Amino acid sequence: MVNEKRGVAARIALIALTAAAFLAAAPVQAGQHNRGSNFAAEISPDGAAAIARGATGGRVLKVERKGSVYVVRVLLDGERVRNLTIDARTGRLLN
Repeated sequence: MVNEKRGVAARIALIALTAAAFLAAAPVQAGQHNRGSNFAAEISPDGAAAIARGATGGRVLKVERKGSVYVVRVLLDGERVRNLTIDARTGRLLN
């Protein structure tokens, strides 16, 4: 019984490692890379909107890509409008 559990655990670990390796290699296989040898997918417009919503609690009005950043227009308190700048590669809020 113990050996069976170890065998199942070993198979699950092997599957998890294989899946992790596959997912880590996916951006490389797609030819996506940013600056030097760092391989990373960029955030999507929906991701930028989610970051802006989380940072402000406001309603996203517009998401626009400008070079290496997203500019996200957010409605705050139902009356004020604020533009947020988000790094498209890292998702970092720049202002």
